[in-house]
Amino acid sequence: VLLSNGNLVKAGDVEGTGRHFTVWEDPFVKPSYLFALVAGGLGMIEDEFVTMSGRKVALRIYVEKHNLDKADFAMVSLIKSMKWDEDVYGLEYDLDLFN
Repeated sequence: VLLSNGNLVKAGDVEGTGRHFTVWEDPFVKPSYLFALVAGGLGMIEDEFVTMSGRKVALRIYVEKHNLDKADFAMVSLIKSMKWDEDVYGLEYDLDLFN
């Protein structure tokens, strides 16, 4: 698994190497202390959040594979917090993907 900030724009295998790659694009300028990069053998659960304007955001939560049974609580909490941001502050999540 290769993760970073922004929207995933390209992913694939590097021919003949047994490696893979991802390319991420964040259309919104952020300070460097908000940059994140993760690589590892992780498990994932997926869901979707529909913003107040009707835009669909893919939600993915990654955990160590032996903790996948605990990830549902994190997903429910994420969805509740995104809804709370919209209800209280009028703020929609600004990307198409949440990792």
